[in-house]
Amino acid sequence: MEDLEVNRRLVIPSRSLRMETSTATGPGGQRLNRVRTRVTLIYDVGGCPELGQTRRDRLFARLAHRISQDGHLSVRCGRHRRQSDNISEARKRLSDVIREALAPVRARKVTRPTRASRTRRMDAKTRKGAQKKQRGWNWGSDS
Repeated sequence: MEDLEVNRRLVIPSRSLRMETSTATGPGGQRLNRVRTRVTLIYDVGGCPELGQTRRDRLFARLAHRISQDGHLSVRCGRHRRQSDNISEARKRLSDVIREALAPVRARKVTRPTRASRTRRMDAKTRKGAQKKQRGWNWGSDS
């Protein structure tokens, strides 16, 4: 297996990746239960020195729900009939997951509603209140 390029600055060496195959569900006909086409790509996040401590901490924080107790991140693909297609898609999925987790979080810029939007909101509330008032029983009239 070759190294996995996540982005320009990060390349995951093949020694940190492990691939397992199993029988997949879905299309395949009679060869479905005989051929191991589903691919599980396992990445050892805790044991990869190329990441660095900062990136490793960020991955553990953002992908805590996907990383196992022993520090492995796994991606499974069994969509295609051919194992080679599943391998390439699993590699792409893994690089996408890692790239998104390592992307910096943009801070939210605090904004205030405009005067026109506040006016529209208050007008809508006034109209809604008037509409509700019309629905009620008119207690004071004799008609």
